[in-house]
Amino acid sequence: MLVWIVSCLLGWFAEPAMILNIEFTNIQKGQGKLWIAIYKPEEKFAGKEKPNTYKIVEVKAAAPQNVTFELSPGRYALAVYHDLNSNGMLDKNFVGIPKEPYGFSKNFRPKFSAPKFEDCEFVLKNPGQKISVKLTD
Repeated sequence: MLVWIVSCLLGWFAEPAMILNIEFTNIQKGQGKLWIAIYKPEEKFAGKEKPNTYKIVEVKAAAPQNVTFELSPGRYALAVYHDLNSNGMLDKNFVGIPKEPYGFSKNFRPKFSAPKFEDCEFVLKNPGQKISVKLTD
């Protein structure tokens, strides 16, 4: 009984969830999957560990893709890649540069190293907020 009361109280004081609408543009091929990861500040951004919040979306057309997430208000960063051959990994060349399209929130484009959370950070504060992410060519 006590567990039920505590869980009800925690739910009562929790931040209400909001819908984040994301448009992914520059989809060049109608095949494969988009692997979309959303990170909170305390998570390791764009690392090898699976994030707590992610979606895998099938790509059926070479056209913009719209995806929604239900999140609490707060700070986030997004990383996405287009897994063209559906092998479940971001293919890279021999020096580690991605061979498949990818993108980050704020359309951040890293030059010589992986981005930091702060480079791609956005704040979710409005219900139905929309962001756009352009994938690389």
